[in-house]
Amino acid sequence: MLSVVFYLLAVATAIGLIGMDGLVGADWPNWSSTMVLVCLTFLPATWVLTGISAGVSKIARWFLAAAVRACVIRVIWSLYDAGTRAGYAAIAVAPFLVLLVLAVLLLVYAWPRSVAAELAKVAQANGWQSSRELPKELIFPTSELPLPVGRATVVRNVVRTPEGIAFEVRWLEWHGPLVRRRRLAVFVGRQLAAKLPPLEVRPGSALTRSDLSLESAEFNRSFDVLGEDSRYVMAMLHPRAMQILLDGRPIGLVVAGDALAAYDAGGLDAASLVRGITTIQRLQTVLPPHVLDQWGTYRGTATSSRLRFSGPPWSSSPGAFVLRLVALSTGLLGATLAACLLAATAEKHATGIDFEPAQPLQALVISAVVLITVAIGCGLASRPRPAQGSAVA
Repeated sequence: MLSVVFYLLAVATAIGLIGMDGLVGADWPNWSSTMVLVCLTFLPATWVLTGISAGVSKIARWFLAAAVRACVIRVIWSLYDAGTRAGYAAIAVAPFLVLLVLAVLLLVYAWPRSVAAELAKVAQANGWQSSRELPKELIFPTSELPLPVGRATVVRNVVRTPEGIAFEVRWLEWHGPLVRRRRLAVFVGRQLAAKLPPLEVRPGSALTRSDLSLESAEFNRSFDVLGEDSRYVMAMLHPRAMQILLDGRPIGLVVAGDALAAYDAGGLDAASLVRGITTIQRLQTVLPPHVLDQWGTYRGTATSSRLRFSGPPWSSSPGAFVLRLVALSTGLLGATLAACLLAATAEKHATGIDFEPAQPLQALVISAVVLITVAIGCGLASRPRPAQGSAVA
């Protein structure tokens, strides 16, 4: 279904862009050939990049980079070939030029910064093992990690230590037509001997809620504590555990079943790697045995080779993806139609040569307004909402 919508929108957008100059009666030089190149290279790459995560979009990013370069060269050549009409043609392609600039900014923003060499150096200095991706032989806790990650994620920069494993989770979070790059450093300790009730210690300065106020005023100001059993929470967060979390700020903590994990919303680099591994190591050494005896349940002998998340991910549904495609298509068509009308009007006033649009001028103006309005509405409607469920990396 998504592929059908994708191709229908691609064909409709291509037809509209290629015939836009004829629709307004301008007939600028090389307009059709330039728009053909745009529709064959730039638009498909842009649409693909709007619907996939930071991890699987590597090929699309390279393709988009090549498409941007080709389209820039073609636009420059077309404007040069237009001669005295170059200024008016530039006005007509202004929406596309803006989209090119936005595509370049998106490429720079979404392209992940490589810290693999830096992390490998730190790992080697400490006797740890590092790899770019998750090795297949790794064993994870059987419980899902309740972390707020996106639905389509990629795991990179894996560091293995005797105390656990560190890695970075990456994804792109879309807010309508706008994108935000997200990175989360995760530190998973050794599998617990028993399954414990859920507990989260969430860092932040603008705290929203806390289920318990502990004896450390500094800790209460620095963290939100989320847990159902106050006795269990106080047993887990004894003074030594609270001090470890204070020393490791801004690292947070989650306990779920047989999983004990820490996380840092700033991403994984050399500093956060050492801080996170140190924090998870110290927390495992101060975990009270009586907590496992009193609140723990038998976890069995099962292990897991899959990394799973169960937090409230900000995931983009197929409907949101379609809405973003519609917003991009109608927005580009509406803005290009308005720009072509403006360029043709400017050329008429400058040269005295009237243009003859294929449709009444008033109808074309209304069409441009309607297309832009639809684009704004679809963009706002495609904003992500919290979705319950689990993700697997």
